[in-house]
Amino acid sequence: MISIIKAPGLNRVLLDANNTEVVVQSSNGTGFYFRALIYVDGVFFDEQGWSRKDSYTASKDLVKLYNAYFESVLTIYTENQLIEQTHLKKKFKITIQEKSLSADDTVIATVDLPEFYFMYNTNPVYFDDSTKIQILGVTPPVLRVPENGKIIVPFYVKANSEIATVQLKDNFGNLLNEQITESFTGKKVFLYAFDFSPIALVKDTLYFELSIICGLTTVTKMYKLMRFPDFPVKEIYFKNNFGYYIPAYFDGEFEIQDSLSINDYQEADGSKVVYEINEEATYTINTGSLLQNERVIVNEIANSQDILLKINSQWRKIQTSTKKILEYRDKKHSYAQDLTFSFVKNGKVSNYYETEGGADWSDNDFLPNDWLT
Repeated sequence: MISIIKAPGLNRVLLDANNTEVVVQSSNGTGFYFRALIYVDGVFFDEQGWSRKDSYTASKDLVKLYNAYFESVLTIYTENQLIEQTHLKKKFKITIQEKSLSADDTVIATVDLPEFYFMYNTNPVYFDDSTKIQILGVTPPVLRVPENGKIIVPFYVKANSEIATVQLKDNFGNLLNEQITESFTGKKVFLYAFDFSPIALVKDTLYFELSIICGLTTVTKMYKLMRFPDFPVKEIYFKNNFGYYIPAYFDGEFEIQDSLSINDYQEADGSKVVYEINEEATYTINTGSLLQNERVIVNEIANSQDILLKINSQWRKIQTSTKKILEYRDKKHSYAQDLTFSFVKNGKVSNYYETEGGADWSDNDFLPNDWLT
């Protein structure tokens, strides 16, 4: 007989990169072992052997069980919408079998853990699925957005025969956009997207308030309008801790520096022959002045594993190389941080294009100076 000592509760929503310990115990002693059959969204995924820490008990931490198999979707803004997201939330069923170590490997007992869900995340973070509404991985209290910018917000909702409503208003209380889901019961993730470009903003607009409403619960997020940028606004999309691509905007100075790495060999006569020159570009984007409640976005970008920079209306992959970030300083209320990114200019270039318009954004097929043209 197998007893479940510790396991996720039925229909719990958990984070994949957080620790999830499962403990099972058998009434049988030595001569037996556990096998775990794992199903994802009803499809067989993996079979594991769970070793026992004593003659009767096995303990298994499911941390990052499915992490490498989640597929983030690059969601550059397409239209104003509120749409359910299912690709980064998966249902798990785990069947524990106890087998004999005898030659026939007989299954002598079986038990099913309560079915539960894993959501993708990169770094461990506190998450309570009983909370009514939670914005996923957009932590700054205030975000900045230009008059032609976009808003993308992923959020989690636990509903009981209720609708979820998203409202966007300016600081005068004018309703700019409203999106409403159908009534549902359960735990779902939605992605809200909005583009300011077609909107004729009221004079003296200073900020926008995004409200997510379900039942009696409301969660808000503030967006401050970038009214007088010091330099042309730079647009970045970064993959956040929950796997969603979030836009960020900065109006600081942009700089490109090139560094060269020269490989050569020495001839018999002592002369050197250059056989390869590698060129790497370093982009430095100054954030411009950020208040304390705005600067958290810098840390999120520096910790992102996937970043895209908009160059000549095309999105290009870059790699973060920011090493240090000022977190806090007494009596300092305005922060300006340099974000640095690298790109190998003479890296791989594909001879095959996915469209007539040019190469796919994941191919290194452009020059950094394209930004300046």
